[in-house]
Amino acid sequence: MGKALRKEIREHLIRTLGMTKGSIAVRISEIKYQHPQLTPAAAAQYLAKKKNKSIMRFLDDEDKKSLASVGTTAIAPVVIRTSGSKGGRRTPPKPILIFRSTNPFIERHISEINGTYHADCCTATFILCRKVMENLIVQILKEKFPSAKDRSLYEDSTSRRSLDFSVVLANFYKARTKFSISTSKAIDRIKQRATPFKDDANDKAHSLFHIASRGEMETANVQEIFELITIVMKEVGL
Repeated sequence: MGKALRKEIREHLIRTLGMTKGSIAVRISEIKYQHPQLTPAAAAQYLAKKKNKSIMRFLDDEDKKSLASVGTTAIAPVVIRTSGSKGGRRTPPKPILIFRSTNPFIERHISEINGTYHADCCTATFILCRKVMENLIVQILKEKFPSAKDRSLYEDSTSRRSLDFSVVLANFYKARTKFSISTSKAIDRIKQRATPFKDDANDKAHSLFHIASRGEMETANVQEIFELITIVMKEVGL
């Protein structure tokens, strides 16, 4: 974007992160390679957040706008104070979802799910959860049913586009008899628990009147859903 990292930001990072000028330049360059829309100052905030720090006070409107474009997890470190921590030390909040994946994009989505939830952006959390659920279930179907004739379980044969999540979830449920008995029961439970995401996420994405809350997210218990999905993934070798 033609801007250089301002001197006061660089010196602040050196003091607070304990990094050298050269290492900071390298890390910011790496971040901007992944997110070219970021200004140098926004990339510096992204770096600071990874160290549980913040330089938001140094950012101007252009910096903040570019930072917002890569998601709320890049904006500021989300921390809470706990009464039991020594000296008022800040500790990271408990994530709403723990899910390990070798896919770096899945990992980044999980990070964003936790970030939006702790930033009280629960509608975004709800929609992101559905997005990851849908992709994981499609991966399972592709692995379990690799033949071209079975693509209709998750893909429209005419447009070659993914089917709506409601259709994918229904097809996943119908195909449960092709799995082991224990995994079939897990799929049955996934169908029950994921149904709110089938319908409500569409409403939340397209209607101004559907706003998710923390209580709604906690009732949905996304952790249980993803643990059930993990059981099915293991059976198909994912």
